[in-house]
Parts: sequence; structure tokens; C-alpha cells
Amino acid sequence: MNIFPKCEFRDLKPNLSHPLARQVARAASRGYGSAVSLLCLLPLWSSPAWAGNYTFTSVIDNTGQFSDFEAVAINNSGVVAFKGDMQSGVEGIYRTDGTTTTTIADTSSGEFSFYAGSTSLVSLPAIDDDGTVAFFIYTNYNPAIFTGSGGFTAAIVNSGDTNCPFYVAWDNPCIRNSEVSFSGQLRGSGGNPFGPQGVFTEPASGGGGYNTIAQDGGMFLSGSPFGGTSINAAGLVAYCGYLADGTEGLFVGPDGATNLAQTGPGSQFYSLDSFPKISDTGLVVFWATLTNYTEGDFISSNGIVTQISVPGGGLPDDQYPSINAAGTVACFGSDSSGQWAVLAGTGSVVDKVIAEGDSLFGSTVIGLGSPGNNGLNNNGQIVFPYSLANGVQGIAIATPANGPPPASPLLQIQQPDPLHVSLAWSTNAAAFGLEAASSLPASIWNPVTNTPVPNGQQFVVVLQIGSAPQFFRLRQQ
Repeated sequence: MNIFPKCEFRDLKPNLSHPLARQVARAASRGYGSAVSLLCLLPLWSSPAWAGNYTFTSVIDNTGQFSDFEAVAINNSGVVAFKGDMQSGVEGIYRTDGTTTTTIADTSSGEFSFYAGSTSLVSLPAIDDDGTVAFFIYTNYNPAIFTGSGGFTAAIVNSGDTNCPFYVAWDNPCIRNSEVSFSGQLRGSGGNPFGPQGVFTEPASGGGGYNTIAQDGGMFLSGSPFGGTSINAAGLVAYCGYLADGTEGLFVGPDGATNLAQTGPGSQFYSLDSFPKISDTGLVVFWATLTNYTEGDFISSNGIVTQISVPGGGLPDDQYPSINAAGTVACFGSDSSGQWAVLAGTGSVVDKVIAEGDSLFGSTVIGLGSPGNNGLNNNGQIVFPYSLANGVQGIAIATPANGPPPASPLLQIQQPDPLHVSLAWSTNAAAFGLEAASSLPASIWNPVTNTPVPNGQQFVVVLQIGSAPQFFRLRQQ
């Protein structure tokens, strides 16, 4: 069972068996929580861990015509798209509601393939609420993006078709409300086959009527490809790319209208080569490498970027994290006991949904795959590949049994005068305590000893501003 479809980019299972490796990984995951420097004086979004109780349903397994399951996606109706291999050796993109499985595109006719040499891109399908699936595939070894719902497939990018305006597609697509987002390169003119690089959207019906979101040149580095994209219900597109000065950035909107994060002098980020996911409410999650070369998942909310953590340790480390409209995050990583797990929670803190070694469907989990950045829907359902000790492999949906996650307490930071800063949070969050650290990532968070003073419906702590920066978070006691 290929449960780590991202292995062509990097190893998703670093060796955490060595005590020092575990210590480093856990320190990295604890280092952020929810924090902001006094020098920033900005509001902060923080939340408790919430994974809730889940019920698990297997939607398809290898006891039938399929032998292997890879990348998965789920829409708001609970319908699943996946890349799978059949017992016959045919590979394809499929859709299932748990009862009926529909072929979207497969290799049986020889038109499509999923391999074009050692640099082949793994296909990660996305599924719209009407059941239309968008996917990356190869046609005669040419990179392509298609959409389909069974039967006819529409070409969004087909490098092998000279009538297609695109010379190449660089990464997997995303689809939302019948609009597809992707990165690619347009065809050139006047004898030059290479046109501009960019981020684009196109109707799921295809036909070449594309819209340019961002293009190389100007603020972006000329000749440099863009990375992964995602699109939300409002048509906002999140993407990564290189700026003209050579730094990397994460952006939302036309021509980099909103810069969420950037590498370069003074930045905490070393690399942002990511596949950002934007929710229907504009929240963005992404994977990145910090300047100390630790990796992790991050959430951007209201201009504040916070590293996602697991209570008690653990390491959310998924190149393709997902987020829904309610702010629930789903990703893959290790839980507090060091087991590989599907993780979920509200805001910047996630906890175990299911881990290797847990019981599932009458057996024991011996392998799990990432939900991917299309693996969480707005109802909180999470889809993931699994492998059991009894030899069964399949795809399961985790459905929250406890209803929606609790609201995230907001830490508000203001400067009432040049010498002081006030920190305030709701009195409904009485179970939370204020903690501080001197740097990020932080291995130690110390409780703020000043007693919170009730002021109307808020607790308030007033601190004197010192010469060194401080970072704060709310943590459930």
C-alpha cells in the first residue's frame, strides 16, 4: 500500500526512534503554539486541542477489485475521490460514495499514465461538491490537468495538444464551485515555445478560457515557475512563488495582493516551497522549513502566522495540510506518544484522530496515509488511506461524533501607552492561562505570573514593555 504519496519530494517518515530526534521534533512542535511578539502588538488567534470523538467508516478496500490506494480527497457531501490501483494492474482516478465506484480516468486505454520517468509528479485529485474531479495525469508522457465526473473528461491543460494555450502544468490542481486553480506555463509565440509562467484559474468545463492570477516578471522572478495552488468558494486563490529578489513567498489574490509569509533577512522561514490550502473563510494552512531547518505546518489567520502543535509533544509535519471553513485543521504527523497519526483540531493545536497501533474495523492499524490538502470537508469529515494487520487496505472517513469544535479564544494585544502593553481574552476561557517565551521556536513557555484582572467580559493583564521581544500564547490548563 503506497500510503505516502509524497515520497518523491521528501521522506514523510523521518526516523523518530532516536531519543535526540524525538526531543528535537517535539521541541519544534511545542515552539510556536499561538504566539506574537510584543514588538508586533497584533491580535493573536489561539485555541485548545480538539480532535473530539470520531466514528470511522470504510468506503472501499482491497477485498474487491482494487489492490492499492494512494491520494484521497472528500467533498462536502462525503463523496471521495482517490488515486487507486486495480488487481488487474490498471491505475486510475476514481470516485466513490461508499456504494458505487465511478471511473474518472484510467490507464486501460493507453491514453493516460501516471509515470513519466524519475521526476514524475504524484497525482493528488480534488473533488468539487457536484462530484467533478480535477486531477493531474500524463498523456503520452506530457503533463496534463483534466476534469471529469465519469465518462467524458475535459482538458484544462494538455501539453501534448498544440491547440492548448498552456505549454505545461507544474503541479496538482484544486477545484471549488466549478473553477479550477493551477500553476503552469503558457505557450510562447514567434518561434519561442516558452511563454509566461503563472498561476491560473479556468472553468471546470475546460475550453481554454483561463484567468491569470499571477505571472512571472514584475514583482515575481522572471522565468521562475510557481508552486501549488488552492481555491476557495469565493474564488480566492492561495499559491507560492519566487519574488524578484529571489525570496520565496505565500500569497493570496491577484498579483500577490496578500503576502502571508516570506523568506529572507529577518524571516523565521528558510523555505516556503509549499502547497497552501485556503478555507472558504480565508484561513490558510501550509508546510514550511524554518531557519533552524526544522519543518512543520503553519496557519495564517488575520495576518498572524502560527506553527501548529500537538499537546504533550508530537509533530504535525505534512506537506499537504487541510483546513475547513470552521477553522478545523487536518494533517498527518506524529502524536504525543510518537506514533504516526492523522491529526485534527481547531486553529493552531491538533491532536490524534487515529494512530498506528489503534484498533480499526476489527484489526489493528499498521499504516496510515495523509488526508492531503483536499482530505477535510466543511462538515469536519476527514478521509485517509489505512492498512491493517489482517492484510486489509482501504480508504476510511472519520466523522466527528461530538459536533463542531469549540470556539477558539482570541488573545488581544494593545499598547495603551508607550511603556505598557495589555493582553486580554474572554472570561469564557477561564480554563486558559497566559504563557510567555523569549524567542521562537521556544522549547520553554513560562506562565505569566501577573494575575488576570476581570474587566467586563474579559480578563486583562498589563505588562511593562522591556528591551527584548516577548511572545505570548493562551494554553488550556
